[in-house]
Amino acid sequence: MPNASILITRPNHDLINVYFFKWTQQVIEQANRQHIKVLDLDKDNATKQKFTSYVKKHNPKLIFMNGHGNEMCIAGYRDEVIIESGVNERLLTGKIIYIRSCNVAAKLGRACIQSGTRAFLGYLKKYSLGYTPSSAFHPLEDKVAKLFLEPSNLIPISLIKGNSVKNAYRKSQTAMLKNFLFMLSTKATKEQRDAAPSLWRNRKYQVVLGNENTRI
Repeated sequence: MPNASILITRPNHDLINVYFFKWTQQVIEQANRQHIKVLDLDKDNATKQKFTSYVKKHNPKLIFMNGHGNEMCIAGYRDEVIIESGVNERLLTGKIIYIRSCNVAAKLGRACIQSGTRAFLGYLKKYSLGYTPSSAFHPLEDKVAKLFLEPSNLIPISLIKGNSVKNAYRKSQTAMLKNFLFMLSTKATKEQRDAAPSLWRNRKYQVVLGNENTRI
């Protein structure tokens, strides 16, 4: 994958985004192992201006965005809108996009595909993150959040390893199913069992749009 790069947004202005911020480090480490350049718009760097500049300057093949969103848009630091349907989705033309946020595949994802995005992975409904309140200051040690975030990280990690979009999606789906079944078992804690319906919902509404066979 000569000259391949990944652009990541990971703001950290509230609890959910802190979890995304911390767990995205797994993706960055995998990219480094694969010698793929990481363009990391972290913390207050996750802005529309910087995102636009990085896309135009570096032309990343893969974009992985974390943050709050809705059917029409995905936001960055302090919920500043970065990409909005009908406004600037053409910026993502020719790229593979994965957005870990609520509802974005419903309209924004479809608008991106219509505007020339190669493939879009995201969620049709709310993305739920189960977590343990007592672990809020140590997200990487949270045994509930791990069941949610490791499977969702498998999408960018699998793409970085050279998998197709379809296979990356399947790996994430398989991991969610495995974790869901564990959460229903007697081995799970009460907190893990209670979070099982939310993980199942994430699995149900995670989708791929566009060319499933494309790779970075």
